[in-house]
Amino acid sequence: MIKMNEKKSNDILHKSRYGRESTKKKIFEVNQISSNDSSQSAIRVLPKRKRSNKLPPSVSRCILNCSLRKGTTNELSIGDIVWAKTGKYPIWPGIITSDPETKTFFKKEKKSISMLHIYYFNDAYKRNWLRLKQIFHFSGKNDILAGNPKLMKQLSRSKLKVKWSRAVQEAECLLSIKKNERLTAFFDTKFISSNHDMKSENNIQTERSSTHSQASFSPKCKNIIPKLKPKLELENSYYDSATCQENLTKISILQKDHPRILIPELCKLFFTNGWVTGTGGGISIKYNNQIFIAPSGVQKERMEPDDIFVQDMNGADIEVPPYEKNLSKSQCTPIFMCSYIERNAGAVIHIHSPELVKLCLLNPENELRISGLEMIKGIYNEEKGRFYDNDEEVIIPIIENSKYERDLVDTFQLALMKYPSTSAVVVRNHGMYVWGSDWKSAKTQCECYEYVFNIMVFKKINNL
Repeated sequence: MIKMNEKKSNDILHKSRYGRESTKKKIFEVNQISSNDSSQSAIRVLPKRKRSNKLPPSVSRCILNCSLRKGTTNELSIGDIVWAKTGKYPIWPGIITSDPETKTFFKKEKKSISMLHIYYFNDAYKRNWLRLKQIFHFSGKNDILAGNPKLMKQLSRSKLKVKWSRAVQEAECLLSIKKNERLTAFFDTKFISSNHDMKSENNIQTERSSTHSQASFSPKCKNIIPKLKPKLELENSYYDSATCQENLTKISILQKDHPRILIPELCKLFFTNGWVTGTGGGISIKYNNQIFIAPSGVQKERMEPDDIFVQDMNGADIEVPPYEKNLSKSQCTPIFMCSYIERNAGAVIHIHSPELVKLCLLNPENELRISGLEMIKGIYNEEKGRFYDNDEEVIIPIIENSKYERDLVDTFQLALMKYPSTSAVVVRNHGMYVWGSDWKSAKTQCECYEYVFNIMVFKKINNL
């Protein structure tokens, strides 16, 4: 058991940057912790006596003290579900785990500041070291909202309401199972990627496995568990293993057609085709009514599964990449969303095809007309709801380029209205947006368009 003795001290006056005076008490100090003591597996939490303005009334100040009377404290250890408050971010549920790098869940910073390591629920696999005063016992959705009337307003204002509710559901779900099974269940129901380099695509196992978590969930919780359930062979310090860091990178994907796997795979293919060089271009896929979007400004051939952004149809973020990666959502997002809303697309691809740019330079008109080629049979007629025949003419609108993609939305929408049969819109001297009912349809049409563009450039150059 890790120990901490409460120590009284005189009030210390501090003056803030705004000139206000505040009184703070130094209420505890941490004894030196021996890492060789195997009995140190939990900490004790003593209810906070003075209410803080930043944290809710239910917050408890963590104090390590073995001399406290029995029954007056609660223990915190690996597998416990907690609330965590980080900066201006809303109060968020998390689970105490070992740091995959240090193999411990507790440490001391400078000035004997005690900290715990947690993973956040439904927050793009983020983990963090937090001060003890930032962590308090998980009490459920109703209790936290009752004690914090402003929390729901904060969530709504930051567009995190859906994401937060899902995180709380996951926390409540894990709370219903045995503590020693929670870590396995937590990592088994999330797509976890460590902060270290992902293994190459050839090392990612894509075979379906019949092995499932031993944790037994209540019927209510079974509906909360995501359909994507990668199998993570997790062993950490809680189970006396020294290979936690290595095992966090061993991911067996049970759904190889999930957007988190498909998007990096397709971007690598598009890079090879010369469609998304120089970090340009991108792809978005709709999955379970959620929109998965590739990040902006990344090397497309090196994209990783946890680089992907996820949002709902209203544009609210559901999952974002790890904070330390400093990624931003694709600049094409407004056009992607326009395609989903106006054409009920299942996937949208944006390519920077050199052949297309050549064709735009050779064709000053505001549309492209394609006929007499066999490959147009792979292009879908949105208005008629079928693929073109090889004796029909395909007409693709061309809109003028702009400095930012978001400025293309109005002309993009006008093109969709004027050309109801088109499944693509060309942006002059820039690239093209292609959509389909799913990623296969969008990809197939991209390949067919690229083929006919190459032929059309050849015909124009040779005056055929």
